Amino acid sequence: MPRDPEFSAWERFKIGLLVRLGGWLCRLWFATCRVEILSPEEETRFLKGREPCVAVTWHRGAIFFLWLFGRLRPAIMVSRSRDGEYLARFISMMGGIPVRGSSHHGGRQALERMAEMLRAGLCQHAATVADGPRGPRYVAKKGMVALASRTGLPLLPIMWSADRLWTFPKSWDHTILPKPFARIKVKAGRILRYPPRMTPEQTERARQELEDELNRLKDELDRLCGYQEPA
Repeated sequence: MPRDPEFSAWERFKIGLLVRLGGWLCRLWFATCRVEILSPEEETRFLKGREPCVAVTWHRGAIFFLWLFGRLRPAIMVSRSRDGEYLARFISMMGGIPVRGSSHHGGRQALERMAEMLRAGLCQHAATVADGPRGPRYVAKKGMVALASRTGLPLLPIMWSADRLWTFPKSWDHTILPKPFARIKVKAGRILRYPPRMTPEQTERARQELEDELNRLKDELDRLCGYQEPA
């Protein structure tokens, strides 16, 4: 199994300090925003009722989602890279459970660990970004389809957009962050379910189905919020 990166005592102190400051700032900042959830049935079932599911979104909006849904204590796949150490600690601070691995390194082991946690009841939700950690942007990987298939849990595509955003167009994922006091709209898409055993052809169709649903949600919410993504 690939090893997590090693850090000096100074590096660990620096990472811990930056994450604590960043987490405090995000809590203060995001709490000023007004959040409207446009899918009340899914909110009642999965977010308030705590019905187990595998949630998936695009990388561009991951930071806000970590804050919004951290109280559900989801298991979240995080890259084994050195940069992933910052994200893993941020996830823990927001309430999530980081599971180290990605499509490039340790992904199979991370998926197995997440499946074990769900089956054992150690968490009710699992989540990740479908196009992370390196893209291509808005192209889904197969990992969360495989997790939903192995656990029998529904796969829940979910997106958000806002009327006032900062966009980082030079980032590969076009990262977005809501500005203070923004009006944010959140919506879950069509609930997707898969059989326990899937052929490669079925898996590819499911992957494409997930990608199409996430992009449909993204375009719909951006339109509702009046947001136009840079080219």
